[in-house]
Amino acid sequence: MFLYGATGLLIPASLSTALTISEGGFLEETDDRVVFLAGELFTSMYSWSVVLLAIVSVLFISAAFLTFYADKANDLDAREIVRKFALFWSPPTILASLLVFIGLREHNLEHFQNALDIWWMFGLSLLFFLAASVLIYKRKKLGLAFIMVMLQFFFAFFGYGASHLPYILKPFITIESSVTSPVMGTSLVVVFIAGLCLLIPSLVLLMKLFLFDADYVKGKK
Repeated sequence: MFLYGATGLLIPASLSTALTISEGGFLEETDDRVVFLAGELFTSMYSWSVVLLAIVSVLFISAAFLTFYADKANDLDAREIVRKFALFWSPPTILASLLVFIGLREHNLEHFQNALDIWWMFGLSLLFFLAASVLIYKRKKLGLAFIMVMLQFFFAFFGYGASHLPYILKPFITIESSVTSPVMGTSLVVVFIAGLCLLIPSLVLLMKLFLFDADYVKGKK
């Protein structure tokens, strides 16, 4: 359990490192090779703020889901335990988000200003966070609360990604340079949509078979 738990924290932290590198400033092109500036990465406030956000976000999302799951199973004792965890990790999630924006302003001012231009996405993310926290605190509509947590992160990450465009890996790779032709670009969009069409029904089926199966949730199967 310690190994699965540690993996659950290390994977988001590793992904956040890749996200940080995409902001630029951690790779240097010299002649015919690209040098990774490890010292810059490990001493960057922005880098560590992103890692912190990734870790606390996983803990908050997990606690919100388990609160809903325990409530569905009618396990009130377990629900109260994980509910306290959800409420405990909610303030650090917002604090870490603010630290990311502060670090982004210092590290990549252009991206920060682009994010301000679509502030409403991050505003919606904050509203969903507050609504979810209130519902969890009041022990009401915990399924809806978890959906709001998902919407919170959807708008936050969508806004982050949209404000980062056209760069994929600044300054080396942009959307224009990575997509070789309009046909290829269209193909990528089709593949992405097809993937969603497969993923969403699969998730719905999984939830109907297990999460929303009352006997399974209560341990009778």
